[in-house]
Amino acid sequence: MRKVLFLIPLIFLACNKEINTPRNLQAITYHKKIIKAIRNENLDEADDLFLSLQAEHPSSIYIKQDLLILFLGHLNYQDFKLAKYYLNEYEKRFASKTEIPWCEYQKIKIDFLSYQNAYTNQKKILDIIKECKEYKLSYPDSQFLPEVNTIYMKTLLTKLYLDDKISKLYKKEDKIKAAKKYEVKIPKNSKPPVIPWYKKLFYW
Repeated sequence: MRKVLFLIPLIFLACNKEINTPRNLQAITYHKKIIKAIRNENLDEADDLFLSLQAEHPSSIYIKQDLLILFLGHLNYQDFKLAKYYLNEYEKRFASKTEIPWCEYQKIKIDFLSYQNAYTNQKKILDIIKECKEYKLSYPDSQFLPEVNTIYMKTLLTKLYLDDKISKLYKKEDKIKAAKKYEVKIPKNSKPPVIPWYKKLFYW
């Protein structure tokens, strides 16, 4: 049943592409073509090739490898949604107990990297903070804890600057009680999130 559920999103994905992907190839051939497609920055073709591999060779040893290859390929080109999708599939189907902390750390990193609009989307900031807290509790001895702590502190600092912006906005509107709710102390010598000039036009 899980294999059927796994195929559904990829089938939908493939239906929206106009890629003339070869069929009925050996598993090793699909594997090599997937690697070549990613090297050529053709992620759509790589996705479609993996769909064929999965459908024609469901027990292939290359499925495990290619899930990771596709995860890293999409992550490298900042296609965070599909990167996380392939990582989730790898974790559910193949990850050993010792690999799970790495997988969970990578998910946090994806969420952090995909948060590219500072001072917006308060919920996503809170979600990342929550993910970091849960990770620290679940994997206190993880070798990736320093990286998670770095993301955690950066996200906390971003939240402080966002709360400060919200507080100042409420003050401008003479909503004193609401402004006090978001009042914070910005740490000395800290720097606000970097925002491209063209994005500042849409912020407060």
